[in-house]
Amino acid sequence: MLNVLLTCAGRRHYLATYFKQALGQSGRVVGTDMDLSAPALQACDVAHQVPEVFDPGYLDALKKVIMEENIHLVFSLNDLEIGLLAESRTALEQETGAMFYVPPVPTLEVCADKWRTFEFVREIGVAAPETFLTVAGALDALELGRVQFPLIVKPRWGSASIGLYVVETRGDLETGFEACRKAVAKSALSSLGAEESVIIQEVIQGPEYGVDILYGQQGSFIGFTVKRKLAMRAGETDKAVTVAPEPFEEMVSKIAKALPHRGNMDCDFLERDGKFYLLEFNPRFGGGYPFTHLAGANHVQMLLDDFQGKALGEYGYAVGKGFAKCDTLVEVPVSL
Repeated sequence: MLNVLLTCAGRRHYLATYFKQALGQSGRVVGTDMDLSAPALQACDVAHQVPEVFDPGYLDALKKVIMEENIHLVFSLNDLEIGLLAESRTALEQETGAMFYVPPVPTLEVCADKWRTFEFVREIGVAAPETFLTVAGALDALELGRVQFPLIVKPRWGSASIGLYVVETRGDLETGFEACRKAVAKSALSSLGAEESVIIQEVIQGPEYGVDILYGQQGSFIGFTVKRKLAMRAGETDKAVTVAPEPFEEMVSKIAKALPHRGNMDCDFLERDGKFYLLEFNPRFGGGYPFTHLAGANHVQMLLDDFQGKALGEYGYAVGKGFAKCDTLVEVPVSL
């Protein structure tokens, strides 16, 4: 029996379903969340309620679940939790015997910090939107013609839309920067850093792409899938079509060689005048993964096979496959 744990399962009902389909009768999918009514838990074989991520007893509660359910693989679906698990990965694996599909700390630092992301991709020779830590830096770039309005002001850490502002004038830039700083200070993101917590980026007008890069348990590069995003909803890809991988091969090769990981790496790119710009990394299964999966690149099955030492077939996916998400309902436990 091969048992998989999805932590902070939340709304990823589809991901729990993919794991159940891949495991069949040979394993179980266990889910944890602070709320037992989380939709993804309803697709799991077993559900456990745990404290919220920043509770002092969170890791102990998670370890208890792993030991009780004889878990072999652990996947985190929450950005804030991934940081906690990445920092404790070695100790957690030694204590529980499970393998945690979270990034090593240096990779986490690149992914979680948008300023570090900008520095990193420039270092490896991949383009990125011009990015600034201060209003003064952005104003200097405007004066020199390196960027132009509109600009976007957003938190340096986190992937939610907290404190995000598109600004069109210098006055709006200063106001938006301060408003974003205050929004971060009042949110859960404040735990990630209080100083220089806001960045300013140029806006790249053009198509957006999602790239899922797959790494094996030992950090080996397996393959990648590219989707052109056609519509977004609540910060996630809502409609997309798979496109040919060739224009991204060199960039993905540079990323995979310089950014160690284990599992799925979700990357966002923007295109302007035929040039691609790396926007951000999410070292987990992201909201765009279902498009990769349904196009034939079954990362879930490949990760399970890789864990068991099975030979993987040639990586590939169907190009030109379009998919759109739709709402559905699942029955959940409630208390009145």
